[in-house]
Amino acid sequence: MPRSPQPLGLLLLLALAATARGQEIVVSKQWQPWLIGLTAVVIFLFIVFVALLANRFWQLRMRRKHGDPEEPQAIGRLEKAAYSNTAADRDSEDEQERNKATSL
Repeated sequence: MPRSPQPLGLLLLLALAATARGQEIVVSKQWQPWLIGLTAVVIFLFIVFVALLANRFWQLRMRRKHGDPEEPQAIGRLEKAAYSNTAADRDSEDEQERNKATSL
């Protein structure tokens, strides 16, 4: 003897009753202007972040496709920035004599 679909019917009836109740209580909420602006800024920053990640992965893919090394310039750039500070290097004696200034 086949079972009657009472549990399924009961579940469907409960779902319809819940949606009917949810439609009865409609409250119009408006966001504050600062909250709208904050949401817009957060969404914009997320989109920019995703676009930059996509660009980065696209560039890596193109480099690998063409057989170029992954980051040839980045290593030299980091070493140069981290270990040499040309502004802090001492001037030679000739340069010191040329740049000597006297106060009046």
